[in-house]
Amino acid sequence: MTDGAVYALETRDLSREFGGFFAVNGVNFRLARNSMHAVIGPNGAGKTTLFNLLTKFLPPSAGMILHDGQDVTRLSMPAMAKRSVVRSFQISAVFAGLTVRENIELALLREHGLAWNLLGRIAHHRRVLERADALLERFGLTDYAGTMAGSLSYGRKRVLELATTLALEPSVLLLDEPMAGLGHEDIGRVTQLIREAGKGRTVLLVEHNMNVVAELADTITVMVRGEVLAQGSYAEVSSRADVMAAYTGQAHE
Repeated sequence: MTDGAVYALETRDLSREFGGFFAVNGVNFRLARNSMHAVIGPNGAGKTTLFNLLTKFLPPSAGMILHDGQDVTRLSMPAMAKRSVVRSFQISAVFAGLTVRENIELALLREHGLAWNLLGRIAHHRRVLERADALLERFGLTDYAGTMAGSLSYGRKRVLELATTLALEPSVLLLDEPMAGLGHEDIGRVTQLIREAGKGRTVLLVEHNMNVVAELADTITVMVRGEVLAQGSYAEVSSRADVMAAYTGQAHE
């Protein structure tokens, strides 16, 4: 059953089986447009598998995935990217052998359907250069523009990855544990950047840091053993005894 609304992403009875084990089992999930939505759960809950199904890293065993009301269950990851559904990774995914600026320029060139010339330098497309300057400034990377990405601290690599992801102008941004591996000094800054990145677009994040989830997410989906246990605001889900029991490993009657 559906309520007639069109969602940025929606699943209907989505399942993924691995050798008889259902990592995701009959999940019905809705990601509202222009919302910040988090998926949480204890280890082994199936949240990463759900994320990988939504971003086309895995094909489903059963069920359906819709984007803006259209069936995209069998589309490839590149085809989803063309629909402006873009993911970032749990570990930093930047080109270590390029400078910070070149990483951003390369993403911008992809967005505009342009290419590097044989010397590995961009032709001087004014819009690309202006957008690169703006992204460097927005993410606090101007002073590192000429630095090789591989020599950045881990925290700045994650910031660069977010900048290159946003260079693709996604309408739906999916973030896989954006705080993973970050030191305490970087978490606040990346949280603020994600909040700014979410303005005017839809964001889905899988995240273990509950302080970050509480600060960012409008809606939270709690998964346990491959199924959705609860959904609502942070206050709503955090007050449920069954959610607390799932995290502590205690039985709930």
